[in-house]
Amino acid sequence: MRVLDTYFDLISLLDIMNGDFNIALWEVYASGISKNLPDKLKEDIREYNFDTQILPVILQTINNRGALEELHNAFIVATANINDRCRQIFQLDLNVYIILYLGLCNGAGWATTLDDKKVVLLGVEKIIELNWHDEKSINGLICHEIGHILHDVKRGGSLKLLNQRDKSIWQLWREGIAMYCEQLLNGDFSHYHQNRGDWLEWCVSNHHDILYEYKRRLYSEESTQDFFGDWTQWQGRSDLGYFLGCEFVKSLAQRYKLNELLSMGISEIKKEFDRYAI
Repeated sequence: MRVLDTYFDLISLLDIMNGDFNIALWEVYASGISKNLPDKLKEDIREYNFDTQILPVILQTINNRGALEELHNAFIVATANINDRCRQIFQLDLNVYIILYLGLCNGAGWATTLDDKKVVLLGVEKIIELNWHDEKSINGLICHEIGHILHDVKRGGSLKLLNQRDKSIWQLWREGIAMYCEQLLNGDFSHYHQNRGDWLEWCVSNHHDILYEYKRRLYSEESTQDFFGDWTQWQGRSDLGYFLGCEFVKSLAQRYKLNELLSMGISEIKKEFDRYAI
């Protein structure tokens, strides 16, 4: 596991841009990470309106040097022993790059591939927008994305999602696995990096209702996207799928070993969810 910290390159870029955002200068910066990164990020946001949905978030970040510094300090602490923790908990070395960078609102964390390498991209603009720049939140976010990488490594092969139901159950499972791995790495099964205010308390109190609504949408083949992402909500709350998915995975962890959970196929997951959602 390797860490790529572009903080000082970013600060130099911000000094040149002087409070504004210049896409051409940003592309030079991003190309220094990988020549393929600018196009990858621009392709990812092509359905969004740059001026109204992305630029305001970037400007908020580049003009908040205090939050950037706090984020950078938290990142240094969070990554200092992450490799040792992964070896201890998962019994393997993950060949992954953890990259702190300024993106185009592609996500606070994104487990993906870049130049045929597995990477965790940590976008400072989304992290600061979500107020996740403290040490606990950054640590949780990194562990969550590592959970996605671990899942991909252990599962292997391609995955065919034939309908909306398959897509919904797989998204719930994938985020639940990553959240469970995050909790394992933190040694705390009540840990959720999304927890702000009474979020977790509300989730626990409304677990049955969350499960019932997700199950209803699953079987009617309605979209379940309201349960994932800070830009969506159900009952006025975001990210409920992370809670539900993790609780589902933890219920199965009583009967399955971690490697069995990581390699579980879509048919078996659907059967287990039917059992869980009775």
